[in-house]
Amino acid sequence: MKDIELLQYVHETASMGVLGLRDLLPQVESAKMKQSLHTQIHEYQDIASDSAKLLQSKGSEPKDPGLMARLSSQAMATMKTLADSSDSKLAEMVIQGNNMGVTKGLKHLHDYQGNDPKIRALAEKLLATEQANVSQMQPFL
Repeated sequence: MKDIELLQYVHETASMGVLGLRDLLPQVESAKMKQSLHTQIHEYQDIASDSAKLLQSKGSEPKDPGLMARLSSQAMATMKTLADSSDSKLAEMVIQGNNMGVTKGLKHLHDYQGNDPKIRALAEKLLATEQANVSQMQPFL
């Protein structure tokens, strides 16, 4: 995996995190859960912004998640919360999404063949954010 490829992955993952969490916000009942999700959204926004800047500095344009990914996220958020939109269910969904991100992120970091410390650090920041998000959601289960 090369520099641009890893940066695109980081950018798309962080952007998808923002979209996915925003899709869940209307279902959130408790102020504490809402605050946690807003915090996570801001962290993802920072990572997406940093990755976009790095991509542009390397002569590449950041790619946002495609229309199908966005529509799928909205549909899944709606379907999975129809019967149960409790904080526990929402936390479970956020944890599952982050766990998938951790797995994929670790694979990409292991496959990364570049030597740019800024890119590696940003990918590691995304990974750490996803791990922290899991911990942050556990009390809501």
